[in-house]
Amino acid sequence: MASSSSPERTGSCLCGAIKVRIQGHPVRTNLCHCASCQKSTGVVYASMAAFKSDDVTYTASDPSLLRTYDDTSPESGGVLERSFCGRCGSNVRVISRGRAELTIVPQGIIDGNKDDLRPRLEVFCARRAGWLGDVEGAQTYEAMPTGA
Repeated sequence: MASSSSPERTGSCLCGAIKVRIQGHPVRTNLCHCASCQKSTGVVYASMAAFKSDDVTYTASDPSLLRTYDDTSPESGGVLERSFCGRCGSNVRVISRGRAELTIVPQGIIDGNKDDLRPRLEVFCARRAGWLGDVEGAQTYEAMPTGA
C-alpha cells in the first residue's frame, strides 16, 4: 500500500453497489480515443487514471455484480479485462493482461474533485472526434506509445 501521506480517493458505480478505494497518486492520466474505449463507454473518448494495482481495492455489495468482459479488440494489442457493474452497467475498471500491475480507473466513477487528474496523455488521436481540441499540456499520440 501507499504511504499514509498519499491521497485517498473513493468512488462507486452509478447504483453504488460497487465501490473503489484508491490510495496513492496515479501513475498515468489519459484520454483514449480508440474504438474499443469509444464502444465500451458510449462516448467519443475515455478519461482514465492508472494506479498501481496494489493501491486499488474494489468491494461489491454482491460479488456477482462485478462482471468482466475480455476485450480482444483493442488497437493497443493484447486483451483488456473491462469490468462493469452487472446492475447499473457502469464501467469500473480496466486491466491489461500485459500490464496487470496497473489498474485503470474510469475517472467518472471517482468521487470529489478531479483537478489533479488532468489528462497528461492523449492516445489514439487519429480517431479523435474533429470537434474536440487538444488538452492543454497533454502529450498526443496517433496510436498507443510504447511503454504507456
